[in-house]
Amino acid sequence: MAIFALIILGYVLFMQTTKDHTRKILLNTARKAFLQKGYKAVSMRELSKLSGVGLSNIYNYFPCKDDLLAVVLHPLLEAMNRILENHNRPESFSLEIFTSEEFHRASMHEVMSLVTHYREEFKLLFLHTQDSRFKDYWEKWIEKSTMIGIEYMEKMKILYPDLYTCVSPFFMHFACSWWINMMKEVVLHEELSCEEIECFISEYIHFSTGGWKKLMNVESNNEERTSLFL
Repeated sequence: MAIFALIILGYVLFMQTTKDHTRKILLNTARKAFLQKGYKAVSMRELSKLSGVGLSNIYNYFPCKDDLLAVVLHPLLEAMNRILENHNRPESFSLEIFTSEEFHRASMHEVMSLVTHYREEFKLLFLHTQDSRFKDYWEKWIEKSTMIGIEYMEKMKILYPDLYTCVSPFFMHFACSWWINMMKEVVLHEELSCEEIECFISEYIHFSTGGWKKLMNVESNNEERTSLFL
């Protein structure tokens, strides 16, 4: 009985390894094909031919092409969701974020990490997801980011009543769209070196932060708060 159980266990482990290997082949093949030709132009039959995996077998792993695209994009989508989830973390509700070099460096490293790890996935999502369920992904991300930005302003107003936080929803929408376009430019300009990208992102963060600081009247607020202790 013990030998029979070991044989069964070995077979199960072998089959699982085989499935994992097949799944990995399909994902790598789909990623390359989607990026080169676009999501719409690649058929499941073509993926079968390129990967060497039988067409009927592919459907055992991915019932439709959209499911395959979702797994290919999953690491990037998770990273983008974390940005939204972390935006209004407690340490962000401080005037120091407008002047802190530590905050600027952390923001720069966050963007650099995204570009470094997910450049290909970014290009796929920006350029090649028409006719998929991700075709309006960026619009939805900007919409959610806008709501989070407005919530941030409301909480900052409670903490710092003298700040100007009556930013119009459309301006907030524009600011969120601008951030996405910044990422798009960095990702698509492949001629840029890592040093050039880092320099550009640093310039963008300082420029953007300076703009928010002026718009929200942060400097005057800091001066008033400082005068209370003199």
